[in-house]
Amino acid sequence: MDFITIIYLVFIFLSLYVSFLFLLLYFKNKQDLYNYELIKDLPTISVLIPAYNEERNIRETIEAVKNVDYPGELLEIIVINDGSKDNTYDLIKNIEGIKIINKENTGKADSLNQALKIAKGEILAVNDSDSFPEKDSFIKMVYYFKDESVGAVTSTVLVKNKNSLLEKLQAIEYAMIAYARKLLEYLDSVFVTPGALSMYRKKALIEINGFDKNNITEDIEVAWHLLSKLYIIKMCVAAKTYTVVPNRIKYWWKQRLRWDIGGFQTLNKYKHTLFRKKYRSLGIFVAPFFGSYILLSFIGFFVFLVVFLRKAFINYLFFYTSLLNNSKILRMDILNLYPTVFTFFGILLLVIFLVFCTIGLRTIDKTRLKNKKDIFVYLMFYVVLTPLILIHSVYRIIIGKIQW
Repeated sequence: MDFITIIYLVFIFLSLYVSFLFLLLYFKNKQDLYNYELIKDLPTISVLIPAYNEERNIRETIEAVKNVDYPGELLEIIVINDGSKDNTYDLIKNIEGIKIINKENTGKADSLNQALKIAKGEILAVNDSDSFPEKDSFIKMVYYFKDESVGAVTSTVLVKNKNSLLEKLQAIEYAMIAYARKLLEYLDSVFVTPGALSMYRKKALIEINGFDKNNITEDIEVAWHLLSKLYIIKMCVAAKTYTVVPNRIKYWWKQRLRWDIGGFQTLNKYKHTLFRKKYRSLGIFVAPFFGSYILLSFIGFFVFLVVFLRKAFINYLFFYTSLLNNSKILRMDILNLYPTVFTFFGILLLVIFLVFCTIGLRTIDKTRLKNKKDIFVYLMFYVVLTPLILIHSVYRIIIGKIQW
């Protein structure tokens, strides 16, 4: 058995293991995915809206937050203008019912930390300036804070703009991310609290000194930090918010680069937790799972590349020698239609992934199932770009270009 075959089988085994794990989690917990209760004793909430050059969305976002079904006397809205160079500040300075922090551009994490100092709420909700929560989202999310061990609660983030093919593919991706994140909750392993809409227990944030200004994905790092302090992070599927996603490949790629580089930063910062029981889910599952995901992406890409190039080179030699010897070029045996362990496991993995996606979309966003073409493009092309972005992010880290 050659090296490539061993690597391929390891890749298949790990991929199948993770796929079956998620499917088992779904079938075991499918009755509770949308579970929540309305509570009487509502906590006070401070909504933090960081904004940098968001003149196109900021007023609509503030209106969406002001219109949520939550008692006004328990809701505080703080907008942090992070040194915007457009008309963001002019558009918000006269809006009633909000507090404004107008500051120099020091980044999102620092903006949130400054708002944390003046926030009065027991719960802090971070709501990006291009995200729009549904009216009942807040009241559904606070239910989970009845458990004192819960440090944060995330929402279902869906795509607002779904016009171009790129936007539609991201709509599928966001639904799948929400689905997977809910399944991870059953392992106490939600490892990111997305900025589109997540809530935090204020005293938990104070305990970890807020958000890390040195990490370009503060929403990943803060989740790992909370887990390292043995807080639990919950996912409220029933609470939905809609966010604006990039509509051009250039900005989409840049966004994903930031996600990957920030993920590497976080993994490096918390590598000491790997396989250590004292950190519970972070050490036993989250850190190994995150590392395995990166490893699988690299292995899958390079194994495919090596097998493809080797096959292409062999076929080139065959055609070349056939031409030289004036032999038949087209023969049925070169199509290699005989079943092998490679084709069997490859098809099995594809089928399981298709089942996983179908269940995920049916659970989170049924409308995405209507367009089979988008799902095909997502499975065959969009997902394949993941390792390419990872490779680019590793290159950026090597050359030290990680600032945004």
